[in-house]
Amino acid sequence: MLDWLVIGGGPHGVHAAARLIGEAGVSRDRVRILDDEDVLLARWRRCTRNTGMRYLRSPAVHHLDLSSSSLQHFVKGKKGTFARPFTRPYSRPSLDVFDRHSDEVVARFGLEALHARGRATALAIEENCVRVGVEDSPDAAGASEIEARQVILALGAPREPAWPTWARDFAASAAERGEAPRIQHIFDPGFQLDEGLDGDVVAVVGAGISGVQVAVRLARAGRRVVLLSRHALRIHQFDSDPGWQGPKYMAGFSRLEDPNERRRRIREARHRGSVPPDVHSALRCAMAEGTVEHREEVEIEGAQAEDGRISIAVDGQQIPVDRVLLATGFPSDRPGGAWLDRAVEAHGLPCAECGYPIVDRGLRWHPRVLVTGALAELEIGPVARNLSGAMRAGERIAAVARTELVY
Repeated sequence: MLDWLVIGGGPHGVHAAARLIGEAGVSRDRVRILDDEDVLLARWRRCTRNTGMRYLRSPAVHHLDLSSSSLQHFVKGKKGTFARPFTRPYSRPSLDVFDRHSDEVVARFGLEALHARGRATALAIEENCVRVGVEDSPDAAGASEIEARQVILALGAPREPAWPTWARDFAASAAERGEAPRIQHIFDPGFQLDEGLDGDVVAVVGAGISGVQVAVRLARAGRRVVLLSRHALRIHQFDSDPGWQGPKYMAGFSRLEDPNERRRRIREARHRGSVPPDVHSALRCAMAEGTVEHREEVEIEGAQAEDGRISIAVDGQQIPVDRVLLATGFPSDRPGGAWLDRAVEAHGLPCAECGYPIVDRGLRWHPRVLVTGALAELEIGPVARNLSGAMRAGERIAAVARTELVY
């Protein structure tokens, strides 16, 4: 039996495991990270590269290590290795710098050796442990169940991204005809932006940061891009006001006893579908050069195959393109899916009306089940899903691990 099982090998799960080992003093052989990817952080890297991200939206003090200054010290120690490791404002690291630093964190704490490949399918809380059902383990002799005294749910976005109905209908019809997919979501499992993207004209649907970054990247690669969005561009440096990083807003938020009021505050605070100024500037340059056409505040009515291309119906007009890439994000449902739904019902885990966990200050949903990431947002606030939220949650999880007798 393990002492701690972290479910999820993305940034939140990796940081939580690093906190347990490096700050709470948990023995490495008593920790595992359950994730179905080949290596830790694989989904993060696939998604960020598919968007064409060059620099993070977060400042250099937000990363996967324990000390806020770790990433900056990492760059100083590799003087001359990176051409432009940070950009203004807020000293934001390049994606390459962030990923290289993350590799160093994983290696220093020996986290890849703790990686148990597989997907959680069930969670049963018992008197002395939590039993987690596992499937899709690459090891034929792999256990179908893992037992741990405590579990951390570090679940990322849902496995399947959000597809508009018209796009699903088109893709289903194409599949029935035996045609290769010409509408894809940039966050589809297995999608690689650099592979098999034929055609000269590409429609990108969605004008949040991901959609705009994809449009700019394709334009730089020589494609003509039509960017389609239901709303005008929303320009914000961060996806919530910096005041949510500290007591300016969090003090009042933490005093709220009604979880439904907390959810309302979170919705109001988030700049969903927004774009930071530097990405907006890159888009404006592409538009000025004529490589990107942005049609905003439009409604897509449908799409049909026509002469080997896709004809998109937009506000009564037809736009012919060769490919369509969806940058429409993920559903807003609680992460975890059916297996977590069953655990909530079986064990009476408390939830707000929105379906998200009601947890204590130590992020305990149950004495043996802790959360981080999206599942922690009713306690951590609007930044819960971000890197800063991972660090804030990690501090609380480490405090619980230090003080509770779980061994």
